[in-house]
Amino acid sequence: MVGRRVSPALTKDDAHSYIIAVKETFHDEPTKYQEFIKLLNGVCDHRVDKYSVIARVEELMKDHQDLLLGFSVFLPPVSVEDFINKLKTRFQSLDTHVVGAIRGLMKMFKEGKMSVKEVQEEVIDVLFYHEDLIEDFLRFFTKNPVSTASLLLQL
Repeated sequence: MVGRRVSPALTKDDAHSYIIAVKETFHDEPTKYQEFIKLLNGVCDHRVDKYSVIARVEELMKDHQDLLLGFSVFLPPVSVEDFINKLKTRFQSLDTHVVGAIRGLMKMFKEGKMSVKEVQEEVIDVLFYHEDLIEDFLRFFTKNPVSTASLLLQL
């Protein structure tokens, strides 16, 4: 899965250099390069959602880890709202107790009944086999547990 992080020092030159690297890598597969450019244009024109783009780029570049890593630096960080939407979508019919369990953990944390470490361990257990959700949760909960807990209580 493509990691999601942002470097504050990224420039247009960085983006241009990355696109050139993609073009050079796919010089013998022009359709892949053209599809990549179409995806970028779709994002710019708001015709394609970021999750679709990420999934398709991962597929296009599955044999090019360096390009995947390069792509990840241009993605915005996952927000709590994105996490909530993914959580609700994934578990609305699968395992409806998961959302309630996350909400309960956040409530216990806010009430001072659990530490940050305990919450992290419990969320990892609740989201077992959903590594993307675990990674997203840990990323923002570790940085700001109190505001994250407040937002997740709204589930």
